[in-house]
Amino acid sequence: MEPQKFNNLLLKIKSDKRALIPIYQEYYAKIILHLRVRFGKCICPEDVAQEVFVTILHMEHTEYIKAPQKWIFSVADNKAIDLLRRRHEEVPLSDNMKASPIFEVSTQNVAIQLAFEHLDPVSQKILIMHFWEGYSHKEIASMLNMTCGNVRLKASRAYKTLEKYL
Repeated sequence: MEPQKFNNLLLKIKSDKRALIPIYQEYYAKIILHLRVRFGKCICPEDVAQEVFVTILHMEHTEYIKAPQKWIFSVADNKAIDLLRRRHEEVPLSDNMKASPIFEVSTQNVAIQLAFEHLDPVSQKILIMHFWEGYSHKEIASMLNMTCGNVRLKASRAYKTLEKYL
């Protein structure tokens, strides 16, 4: 969702709760998938997603959100961590909880999963971080210790590979 549209909807939520519907439709499934990949079986992603939307519904929106998906995933991560803290469970920091886990597509879209398997692990990470998590190429380059140009090149080639298989 475009940042302008997202921010306009957030402003409308104060007077019309139905403005949350497009945000819910756009991000609910993505939040569930993101939480499953990041936290595995440690949490119930549906419960956390519900808390994310309740938070959005009751928040006082004051700042412009430049990357809505990245912001929503951050809220979801924080809600999941809060839930784990309330349970007082120790959860080891596993590979699943790192910034860019290898993407696992739900069974609803096997074609994407099959196409995604044709990419090397670095390209997979770059696409996950850019498309699904909302990071910029510059941020990805910093996190993966690569140059920004190399990240752009790998992303471009990865998208072309996916186009071939989809």
